[in-house]
Amino acid sequence: MSDTQLNMSSSYHPQTDGQTERLNQCLEAFMRCFVHSCPRRWSQWLPLAEYWYNIAYHSTLKKTPFEVLYGHPPRHFGISNFIVCSAPDLKVWLYEREVLSQAIKMQLLRAQHKMKAQVDKKRSEREFAVGDMVYLKLQPFVQSSVAHRGY
Repeated sequence: MSDTQLNMSSSYHPQTDGQTERLNQCLEAFMRCFVHSCPRRWSQWLPLAEYWYNIAYHSTLKKTPFEVLYGHPPRHFGISNFIVCSAPDLKVWLYEREVLSQAIKMQLLRAQHKMKAQVDKKRSEREFAVGDMVYLKLQPFVQSSVAHRGY
């Protein structure tokens, strides 16, 4: 229907699907934050974790995933405007949501800095001039999208 293709990957083999591995790393960082903050009720905050992931700036996209999908920046919750309310349960829920939102923001920034530091360890700035000789590391690659020609 939507012309998508499911590609199965195996665990502990990040070469198969780097995008999924990156998402899983980010979600693991979120989960650590939730389990530490509220070990018994962390599952109720998963939609908020998903929301914060989708509105976080991604350097590869140069935008947030929300902007890429919908074409405009997301509207943020006006949580601070609604904290003044008379219903005690709602007040507690809004307060918890605000606290966890701040924790998620901090955890996301920490995870992004940690991932950047890991990548930067293996990165080195190099300049090449036209005509310089360089070595290339090539790995065998079989392209399955092109029809096999029977010669």
